[in-house]
Amino acid sequence: MLGNITGEVTRMQITIDTPYLTVQEFARRSGLSDRSIRREIEQGHYVIRPKIEGSKSSVLINMVHMAMEAADQAERMRQANDSKRTAQR
Repeated sequence: MLGNITGEVTRMQITIDTPYLTVQEFARRSGLSDRSIRREIEQGHYVIRPKIEGSKSSVLINMVHMAMEAADQAERMRQANDSKRTAQR
């Protein structure tokens, strides 16, 4: 639940179908290449599930973190827009 300057309450709901996605599935859904996604992971842009040392399990992208990041970004943008509207009055 989010509040705004006028005291109205705005609700935001983000639904994810799975907490983790493989690089291949994330690539399919996003339209990006596997290589681009792996580069973004190496640069720290995507949070991945920690791997157990010596494990050959797939790299899994944390979709819960990504949803939380998207909600935070949306809230910051909403607050900025509210501030702009208030300043224009």
